[in-house]
Amino acid sequence: MKMMDYLKEHYKWIEERVREFICIHSNIEYIQGSSECVEGGAFAWVKLSEDLKCLQIKLYSDYMIIAEEARTFLVETGSTYIETFDRSCADLQSYIKQENLLWSSDLLEVFDSAKKELDLQRGLIAQPIYI
Repeated sequence: MKMMDYLKEHYKWIEERVREFICIHSNIEYIQGSSECVEGGAFAWVKLSEDLKCLQIKLYSDYMIIAEEARTFLVETGSTYIETFDRSCADLQSYIKQENLLWSSDLLEVFDSAKKELDLQRGLIAQPIYI
């Protein structure tokens, strides 16, 4: 299997796991008083149970492995978008680690934001073919 195909396949697998983690296993709560500063208010992640923390650690570890392989692929193919890839990875890591503030109370919308980062990364991986 070519490296690009391998990466695409594993990104699909990670995407499904991120969707499940955010939409099924995570919760968010309104930050009191935030609507005074931000229209619609801001939201924060609810603390995970110990079991879900283990799931989170495994997902993060698996994502980091595939992200490092993808970054190596981009470097080896001469991509000029390494910084863009790195920023996108950092954004997705914050969703998995649940360190970021959120601007929506809808977990599906939160997942869609995380998915955009995965889509960007997949696009950057596919880009060397088109250059």
